[in-house]
Amino acid sequence: MNACTISPMQFETPPRACRRESVMKSVTQILFVYLSLIVGLVCLTGGQCVSGTGMMGPPGMDGMDGTDGSLRVYGDGSAGDKVVSSDENWNDDATAPTNLQFASLTIEDGVTLTVPSGMTIRVTGDVTNYGTLLVRTSADGGFAGLDGPGTSGDLSTQITAPDSGIGTRAAQAGELSDNTVFALAGQGGEGISEFESRQLLTVGVVAGGGGAVGGDDTDGSTTSNVGSAGGGGVRILAMGTITNATGAAMMADGGAGAGGGGGGGHIVLASMTAIVNDGDIMARGGDGESSDSNEGPSGGGGGGIVHMLAPMVMNDGTVDVSGGSAGGTSTDVTSGTRQAGGGGGASGGDGGRGGNVPNGGSVTPEAAGDGQDGFGLVTELDPTSLL
Repeated sequence: MNACTISPMQFETPPRACRRESVMKSVTQILFVYLSLIVGLVCLTGGQCVSGTGMMGPPGMDGMDGTDGSLRVYGDGSAGDKVVSSDENWNDDATAPTNLQFASLTIEDGVTLTVPSGMTIRVTGDVTNYGTLLVRTSADGGFAGLDGPGTSGDLSTQITAPDSGIGTRAAQAGELSDNTVFALAGQGGEGISEFESRQLLTVGVVAGGGGAVGGDDTDGSTTSNVGSAGGGGVRILAMGTITNATGAAMMADGGAGAGGGGGGGHIVLASMTAIVNDGDIMARGGDGESSDSNEGPSGGGGGGIVHMLAPMVMNDGTVDVSGGSAGGTSTDVTSGTRQAGGGGGASGGDGGRGGNVPNGGSVTPEAAGDGQDGFGLVTELDPTSLL
């Protein structure tokens, strides 16, 4: 019997040397299995393997490499070719497409495609616009009550601030007072810098900030006190060329004419190939409301952001990111209860301040401010890794 063999009748612990021998056998067995796995892996990955009967044959050919995973940002084209040949409104859930991964997208001449704010459209081929791409406004303006038809004071008149959108500060409402007090206007919203605008390559549901309230307005039997809505945002990502043809337009303007103007919207166009703009791309701030008998003029909205990214950008058309104009002062303030003008919403540019209203029975209000211009940006590179 081997010195390290223990019979069933032996119960004492084996000598240390026997335990060492047992461990070495176990290690040897593990190494054998490990080496067998390595040999198998070599066979599978292209090496030549020796079998018990001689040299094995050469391995089969490797398959083709798959598509670069980074290209997924352009979608998979599963929605096919999309041609907008008559007006479409994708804000309507009943008619809006549920798949926005197109093989190509064409908007025909004389046709308007209206899209909700915050939308990203992905295209594996070309995008061509001969008509109008219109982005709906989004960020709410300020609010200070509403009387519906046949009612009186059915909602609170407490002033609510507007949504700041991508701006860093929301616009402010003007002071509400009687005619014995000098009413101070509201400041405009504060926009973001050019550097910050260049880094903003996604679009949210809100883009341009809303304008602040400036005073009551009556339309028929409804009286309201609201600010204008901010412009919306849209992003188009394409592997092929993005073309905005002569006479075509892409628009994401801020709202206008009710209190402070809305800040301009946000448009991002990114292509692996090229961008050609021979038409108009607009993300303008909205105009502020002019003075009337119970309110001072309100400020214009700040201009928005248009950013085109592609290895080659040919921009022979127009990119308009101008700030909105301040409301006028042609009408004196005469009401015993009056409000100073509200500030305009911000985006890339700051919103304009409202106009003060001096005390007195019938006074000419002070001027409001225009919104500052936003940013029209071009970055010439393959944008894929940035998206």
